[in-house]
Amino acid sequence: MILMRGHSDKGHRWHQEIDLPLAITLVREHAAIVVNRRTIKRLYSNKDFRAYILARDNYICYFCGAFGDTIDHLLPRAKGGHTTPDNCVCACTLCNQTKADRSVEDFMGRM
Repeated sequence: MILMRGHSDKGHRWHQEIDLPLAITLVREHAAIVVNRRTIKRLYSNKDFRAYILARDNYICYFCGAFGDTIDHLLPRAKGGHTTPDNCVCACTLCNQTKADRSVEDFMGRM
């Protein structure tokens, strides 16, 4: 087991144990950094992560190009996706709700 630590939106410290494959994914997808052999540190609080993704994507929906103010997972969490910068994009509310837990290919094929 690996210890993951971070800060909440209110600045409180937290930690939890996670398995090694998840720790590797979080580091590889730029959501965490390695502190030492047994510890990783989450880079963003939930609020900071949301602000980062929206600013990175210029508030433009990844799917339709309209104004976006929500975050969508390219590989849905229900299908094993993680909340990482590589797996999340800005989306408008309509696209986010319509896509739900479908793959990007399936969703884009129906647009």
